Amino acid sequence: MEGRWDFILTAYKNDSHYHKIKINESRGTALHVAVNDGKVELVNTLVGAILNHEGMDVLRDDSALKTTNERGDTPLHLAASRGFIDMCKCIIGKHGERKELIKVKNNKGETPLFRAVATYHKKTFVYLYHASKDLDVSLTNNEGDTILHRAIWGELFGKQ
Repeated sequence: MEGRWDFILTAYKNDSHYHKIKINESRGTALHVAVNDGKVELVNTLVGAILNHEGMDVLRDDSALKTTNERGDTPLHLAASRGFIDMCKCIIGKHGERKELIKVKNNKGETPLFRAVATYHKKTFVYLYHASKDLDVSLTNNEGDTILHRAIWGELFGKQ
């Protein structure tokens, strides 16, 4: 991907087909890579291109914003697990237009809200919690652990 972002940006802007192409299964799409690499402006541009092509359809199951990597993480899962609040805001919208994305679960049954807690990003959790306060967001994963379990575990054994 290094040095090829100009190609990716042009492709994303011109053809929605590129939005869902996986770089490789583990890393996900170009948007996943940009989020994971902490490239805020690039994420803003890629999300903008997706919105230009998908419009109000970004909440459909086949939306590029719901495309997952091998762990079932969407770009919002990655942003939440890295503590990138500005990227979370970009993905779900300045006014929460796409806050339904907070309800999407990965392969372990974790939502982006759950991932923020599991990775000890308190500020990101608080932001996502407030953004999703009127949604029915699952607070447990597939193993039956709750967000509270993870928060306590983090306080006892994780980052302080």
